[in-house]
Amino acid sequence: MGDQARADLADLIDLQMSPLGLVAMDALAPAAGQTILDVGCGAGETILQLADRVGVTGRVIGVDIAPRVMAVARKRTAHLPQVTLLQEDAARLALPDRSVDGVFSRFGTMFFAEPTQAFANIGRMLKPGGRIGFVCWRSMGENELDFFPVEAAGLSITIDPTPFSFEDADTITTVLGSAGFEHICVDAYDADISSGDADTMLRVMMRVGALGKVVRETPALLPKAEPRVRAALLARGGGGKVSLRAATWIVTAAV
Repeated sequence: MGDQARADLADLIDLQMSPLGLVAMDALAPAAGQTILDVGCGAGETILQLADRVGVTGRVIGVDIAPRVMAVARKRTAHLPQVTLLQEDAARLALPDRSVDGVFSRFGTMFFAEPTQAFANIGRMLKPGGRIGFVCWRSMGENELDFFPVEAAGLSITIDPTPFSFEDADTITTVLGSAGFEHICVDAYDADISSGDADTMLRVMMRVGALGKVVRETPALLPKAEPRVRAALLARGGGGKVSLRAATWIVTAAV
């Protein structure tokens, strides 16, 4: 269900997430001619951005386990011969040792069931001196983008903690260090992000994010939650653009 929602709302989700992902991409600094692996590439916007940076002499390999968003990514990137898309579990990806120059991820690293093993596998694919750069969420309590609609809905619900599994910087440092990475840097980055006006934000919030997941799994909650969240968004932004605070970590490391 989450896969379908992400595919349906790909353009709106990209409006929200792109500014955050680009900060991590700048930190990784992919260069022309390099081979970059995109972990959790989703609907492909980051593939396009990476392809622009590595150019026609480079290569971008996108991996995601979700078939519907990968179908969107294939349409978006069909014109780029330097792009390869793999519908696989990134944690078990079997690219050759020392075959990529860099690894990027926009909110794709928090879902590993065994993160140390997954990052060790990713590190195996990096060339000597190769780097990883990714953006992940800090705690839900710091992320207005998630807690605002949950509080506005006014429901007694249980939130999935998985997207916030890297909320603690020490956890990230420990996992990456145990996986063989060095020169680990974890920097806080906050930004106000938006997908548009109140109704547009509502569309996204009712299908993805902390509240969206609950509503997808329990549709009976929608009639109560939706008008409450819409009212809160209208009060926040009137008839114009509504922005909410996102709290992230920008992470880089090398092998």
